Amino acid sequence: MAVWNRNYLSSSSASPVKQVRYPAKTRKSKQFTFLSALKLLLSCCIVFLAAANVSMHYPVITMQLKHHDIQNLVKKEEFLGDKKLRARGRVNAQKRNNNGNDENNNYSSNNLERDTSRNKVQSEREVFNSSIIERFPSALHPLTYPKCCQMASSPKSSIQPPCDTVCYTEEACNDELYPYFTKKDKLLLSQKRYRPERGDPEFLPYVKRALQPCHEMNSLRKPQYQWCQQWIAGKMNLTYGVFPDARKHFLVDPYAAKLPPPGCSLLQSGGGSGSYQHVILFPKAKLAFCGIPKVGITQWLQFLRFTIGAKDYQSFPHSKPDVDAMRFDTLQEHVQMKILNDPEWKFAAFIRNPVERLLSAYLDKVASEKQAVRQHFQKNYGLNHTISFREFVNYLGDERQSCPLSKKNYKIDGLRGVDWCANPHWRPQTFFCGLSEFLPRFSFIGALDHIEHQSRALLQSVGLWESHGKYYHWVDDKKEMKGSGFCEVQPPKLRDGQELIGFQQRMRRHFASNNKTQNNATTETSNNTNEVVPDIIYGHSTNSRSKVDSYYNSPDLLEKVKLLYEGDYKLWNLIKDKDSLSSGVELASKLSSVCNSLAKN
Repeated sequence: MAVWNRNYLSSSSASPVKQVRYPAKTRKSKQFTFLSALKLLLSCCIVFLAAANVSMHYPVITMQLKHHDIQNLVKKEEFLGDKKLRARGRVNAQKRNNNGNDENNNYSSNNLERDTSRNKVQSEREVFNSSIIERFPSALHPLTYPKCCQMASSPKSSIQPPCDTVCYTEEACNDELYPYFTKKDKLLLSQKRYRPERGDPEFLPYVKRALQPCHEMNSLRKPQYQWCQQWIAGKMNLTYGVFPDARKHFLVDPYAAKLPPPGCSLLQSGGGSGSYQHVILFPKAKLAFCGIPKVGITQWLQFLRFTIGAKDYQSFPHSKPDVDAMRFDTLQEHVQMKILNDPEWKFAAFIRNPVERLLSAYLDKVASEKQAVRQHFQKNYGLNHTISFREFVNYLGDERQSCPLSKKNYKIDGLRGVDWCANPHWRPQTFFCGLSEFLPRFSFIGALDHIEHQSRALLQSVGLWESHGKYYHWVDDKKEMKGSGFCEVQPPKLRDGQELIGFQQRMRRHFASNNKTQNNATTETSNNTNEVVPDIIYGHSTNSRSKVDSYYNSPDLLEKVKLLYEGDYKLWNLIKDKDSLSSGVELASKLSSVCNSLAKN
């Protein structure tokens, strides 16, 4: 019997080819392979017949699923299954934490109710699905336009500041309607103040004329806190915002109040930036939001760009042209008066604990971890070292006689005083957006400590949550934030089945051991659990909440800050413990006896 040789058939031998008999093992394996193939063929036939039978019963709606669709369905089922297991695990863990006594049982039931509420909110989060991408806001659509450009609707200017382009958004480059939604919005909000460019012979005379009312109001340095100036000026006419004919009275008139008038922020000389610098407009929802520095203004500007449809909405937003188009301060006077006295427009603001906000400003600007930021601060204020937090507060406590009229004259005098001329990052919050004078104009006042559910309630009230808020998604991982620098950040790369976070909804939670105590003023802790909910992590967060105790290490320092920000504290104390949003009418009545009597009458 011939022995199997793999080179046998390729041999060049001329001898006749002998019939080769395969070993028994080889014959058996080949026979097994043939039988397996036959079984597979029969299985396919059975499946085909079964499918044909089903299609006979459903001839109209028969549909073939693609392979990737099947995979997506499987992933979604696995995701939902894991989610249910995690929720069940949290409930079981909560039950194990009960110690059996009545007090702990009450704590446990409260925590279980709160966790159930959180799970309900999480279960309502949208899940990204590429097959229904048209349902999501356009800012989340796939990136197909890899360019940055000046807006087609922007006037051409020789001066191009950093981040003065819109990226990856084709509409911004080619559609002159962008960033407005309708021609009616564009007709109203494109009426900007006249301002000659630098180098124009009319520039200096214009600045001199325009600065005069700004300097006159800034010379007062501090407002009188009337809180309800429109009620006082309206002679107890409380029909404001209810009847259409009340609009012609223009009861809210910032040019008649003792405040720096709108438009001061457009002047690059000193003397303060005005009280309306940070009012941004959401024309689709008719929402005018007061974005106060160090109270999450960067996130609201990014959300504004998200609603507009900018795909680079995670970029540094402060000098983006589509944001500038929505700034209240840039509008002509008659347009500002119309918005201020139109009851369809809702005004809103969030207030932060003054102690935390001042510390956050110090850590972000004065003692920044970035050397370039520290040096910039020292150069502006004539310092040669990083001052301590106590020194910083002492400088703010020094009164000054007048505001410096130019940044060149700032030096150390620019750091003194808590007034209109103070840096916006530590200027009192009630000095912004007319809060000290026109508080009843605000329909919504919230506290930063309750930002998660209050921002959601605000957006639901104006119709932005269902359309954009619940779809908002952000990443803080620099590896995922692709783009050429912080001005051209690409949209987040989403995967099917991935949960969208939602605007200002908490994403990160961490756990601390039971023996670690946390101050109630610095963290939000749950009863009888070891869960600690930290600050929402966004942008350039300084995590000041967790550092309050270490910096305010003496009672006199804390009392001095409370005295400097007395107006802020009066407002903060009324809203800090409220879970729901407050109205300006309610708050003004509590802050002033005059406002209270006018409201009753």
